[in-house]
Amino acid sequence: MPLKKPPRFFNAFKAACFLSLLASGLALGWQRSAAINWPLNRLDDVLYDALYRRRPPLGMQNSDVVIVVVDDESLKVFDEVKHFGWPWPRTFWAAIIPYLQSCGARAIAFDLLYNQRSVLASEFDDDNELARAIDSATLPVIFATLPDAHGKADQFAPAAFMKTQPAFGAVHIDSPRDDVVYRSYQPAVNGMPSLALRAAQASGLGTVDPAQISEPFLLHFYGPHQLPDGSRTFKYIHASSVIGAAIEAQTPSTRPSTIQLNPADFKNKIVLIGAIAAGTYDLKSMPLSAEYPGVELHATAIENLLRHQRVQQLSWPIVAGFTLALSFIAALGTVLPRRVGTKLSAVAPAIMLWGIAGSGLFAEPVIRWLPLAAPLLGIMGAIVGGLAWSFLGEDRQRRRLLKALSSVVSPHIAQELATDPSKLAVGARRQMMTAMFTDVAGFTDLSESLDVEKLSHLLNHYLEEMSGVILKTDGTLDKYVGDAIVSFWNAPLPQPDHALRACRAALGIQQREREIQAELFQMAHLPIFTRIGVHTGPMAVGFTGSTRLLNYTVLGDAVNLASRLEGANKLYGSQVLISHDTAEQVRDHFAMRQLDLLRVKGRQQPLAVYELLAECPPYHTPPPLQQLIAQYQTALKAYQQQQWAAARQTLLELLQTFKDDAPSAALLQRIDAYQQDPPPPDWDGVYTAKQK
Repeated sequence: MPLKKPPRFFNAFKAACFLSLLASGLALGWQRSAAINWPLNRLDDVLYDALYRRRPPLGMQNSDVVIVVVDDESLKVFDEVKHFGWPWPRTFWAAIIPYLQSCGARAIAFDLLYNQRSVLASEFDDDNELARAIDSATLPVIFATLPDAHGKADQFAPAAFMKTQPAFGAVHIDSPRDDVVYRSYQPAVNGMPSLALRAAQASGLGTVDPAQISEPFLLHFYGPHQLPDGSRTFKYIHASSVIGAAIEAQTPSTRPSTIQLNPADFKNKIVLIGAIAAGTYDLKSMPLSAEYPGVELHATAIENLLRHQRVQQLSWPIVAGFTLALSFIAALGTVLPRRVGTKLSAVAPAIMLWGIAGSGLFAEPVIRWLPLAAPLLGIMGAIVGGLAWSFLGEDRQRRRLLKALSSVVSPHIAQELATDPSKLAVGARRQMMTAMFTDVAGFTDLSESLDVEKLSHLLNHYLEEMSGVILKTDGTLDKYVGDAIVSFWNAPLPQPDHALRACRAALGIQQREREIQAELFQMAHLPIFTRIGVHTGPMAVGFTGSTRLLNYTVLGDAVNLASRLEGANKLYGSQVLISHDTAEQVRDHFAMRQLDLLRVKGRQQPLAVYELLAECPPYHTPPPLQQLIAQYQTALKAYQQQQWAAARQTLLELLQTFKDDAPSAALLQRIDAYQQDPPPPDWDGVYTAKQK
């Protein structure tokens, strides 16, 4: 049964609610603050322009607007043929008006200023000619002007010769941003209608939406000024061609015309006249082009007005709700998962929804602009807040858990459990592992000879030293049973070389015991000798116990066998015994000798037991060890074949060289006993242990 967990999701939900409200509130408050909102406005502008660049251009060659432009080619024509430089005589523009009227144009709008007397007035009757053409026109003719603060038009030179007051449209449509990128259009300047509004209303081509007259509106751009293939979004016609056709219309000739112009291009159109030649006009910037003629800005505004098209900016409550929703998703994504990688992945839906919603609305035929800076800031604030909450809250708890666990289990287990406490569940998994049991020889007698304080001091010091050796090989401390230590390898983290690590730990304990023997003797007044048993086999590992007390441990017959091997050291006087299964996995790394075929208590199946001698590859075993192993194996083989004399002789020779070899002495003693009392005829060479 799993441990009773705290209401983690509920706590995370509450934290997400608080963090999302805080993050979105700060973001929206910053956006609404007129004093400090320029960074967010600037970010909105960058995102707005980026979304525009993702929209495919829409050709406006057949729109309601035709642009007649003074371009470089037109200037070249009049300079080479007529020897006229810029500015041209105003009689040229006077000729255009009746010509366009005859072509069926609905309105003419001049994006050119005539606030000064013509510089060619002494040579041509410029202003008078233009005035007569305006007075004679039966279609609306609108002129650009720069109104003053009271909405009064600037001076208009031809007005002195006119019978009626001309129509004017404001053209200084200032950008509301410091970056001078034109994204919106002012339908009126200081109370005077703009050139685009005048032209749209005068043309009679449609009714203008009152909402687009009352306040500035975001322009619905149809494409850049010039496409990569050289074509243009709007239909452009050279001013030289139109003027040439107009002059020819006034002075008919029998010679065929050389001007390539189709009068039908102007039928039922609003004709905008402006300059785009270098040095003749004021460049502007818009989201799709860094250089954008002002005349085309007015053309775009006219189309927006006639088509009832404008970028629909979503209302503030929608932006606020969207910001809050995304902030909540981001906050929940950071506070609910435990791992940092999962947290970062969990906030992806908020970011994806932010991008999909913004770009999806902007990609529609009717563009809807969802300001994205505040939602993005809300998401980022929620992420930072969520990570901070995790660090200050959950990580503080994790560190406390880590500190507590580190005192009873290996650092690896503590780290894994602190990262994912859900693994604190009752149950076990079965896998191949290596277990080690250690025990101090004669500890019962030792404990009776020492008072409690000295015994405790000795035991603490001994366990600290031996446990340190185990942990250095990434072993897991299972439990202490008095002076005994139970440990294992290959859990909780995979260790393919678990048998190798366990054997290194066994020899390390043996070595460390020799190094601190003087300290131990001073505390115990007796030599300390640790017996060690190591076995590799299938074991069940996991937390066992109850909801009140758990123990991360190993279970199974293989674990019991490791314990039996530790006790079997008493039979041979050895210090480290390993099973055949362990020996097979580490044979290429350690010197060892088979001591016996042993049937331990509680098992009928005999097993070969080996004494672990040293870490060294077989072909690099020192000669003394090679001699010890070879002579003992010869004696053991003779013993198992009941060749008592031969086995005895070999052991006697071995003990002459290795006088303190306890396993040889133990086997010699057993041979002497069998010589006096032979085993039964069916004896298979296996020794059966009478005790654990």
